[in-house]
Amino acid sequence: MLGRLTLLASKESIKESIAFFKNNQIAFEAVTFRDEYSEPVFEILGSHKTDSMDFSNYEGATIIHDLNEPIDSTLKGKYTAIVDGGTIEHVFNFPQAIKNCMEMLKIGGHYIGVTPVNNTMGHGFYQYSPELYFNIFSEENGFRVKQVIICTQHSDGTTGNWYEVLDPKIVKGRVMLVNNNPTFLMVLAEKVTDTKIFAATPQQSDYVTLWSIKQSLKENIKPLGEGKIKFLYRKFTPKFLKIFLHNLYDLFTKERIVIEDLGKIDGAQFKKIEL
Repeated sequence: MLGRLTLLASKESIKESIAFFKNNQIAFEAVTFRDEYSEPVFEILGSHKTDSMDFSNYEGATIIHDLNEPIDSTLKGKYTAIVDGGTIEHVFNFPQAIKNCMEMLKIGGHYIGVTPVNNTMGHGFYQYSPELYFNIFSEENGFRVKQVIICTQHSDGTTGNWYEVLDPKIVKGRVMLVNNNPTFLMVLAEKVTDTKIFAATPQQSDYVTLWSIKQSLKENIKPLGEGKIKFLYRKFTPKFLKIFLHNLYDLFTKERIVIEDLGKIDGAQFKKIEL
C-alpha cells in the first residue's frame, strides 16, 4: 500500500462484495479486524503479507520512505501488487513516485490505483488525465494497461456508474471531460517484462501524431501505412478547408451524449460497464 489505507467500508459491505464477486481466498470470519486499517481486506483477497509505505510513521507504516526519492534496491521486484488508494497525487515528484511503484512490482504483478481526475482542486498537488496512465503503463516501459475506469462521487459519498475509458491512441483524439462532480480514475496495469522505465519520456499521443505528419510533409515522404490520397489531402488542402471538413466530419460521426454522472461525453471514448 502507498500510505496505510484506512478501511472506510463497513464489514457488512465487505461481506456483500465477497458474496457478489466470489473473489475471496479465505473466509471473512478467518481474519481479525484489529484497527481501522485495510490489511484484513487484502488478507481476504489472498495477500500473504501486506506492507505499507509512507513518508512518516504517524499511521504505523511498515516502510518509511519518501516517494519523491528512488527506492532502495532491496524493494525492486518484490511485490505482486502495488495499491495506491489515493496517495500519489500528494507526492510532488510524480515521475519518480510512479517509477518507484513500477520498479517494486514483480513480472506478472499489478498496479492498482485510484486517483482524482476532476473537481478536487486542493485535495492534493495534482489531478491526472487518463492519457498519462496509458502512456506510463506502456509496452515500452514493460507494462500493459488492463483497464482504466472513471466514476463520479456524489455529495452523500456514494459513487455513480462506472465507465471504461479508452486509450486516446485508439480513439485517435484527446479523451476529455468537463463536469461538475468530484471524479476519480481507477487504473489496473500489469507488469509484463523488466525493462528500463522511462528510457524515452512519455509524450501526448496527438502531438506525436502531429509531429510525424508535419515531418512527413516537410520531407515530402508518405508515412508508412498511410494511403497516398490521405497524404496528398494533407499536403495540398488549405488549412481553413481542413478545419471545415474536420468539424463537419465530427458533426456526423461523433456521438455526443449527456450522462447524469459524467456530463457531456463522447460515446466512443467512455463505455459504461456493468458489475
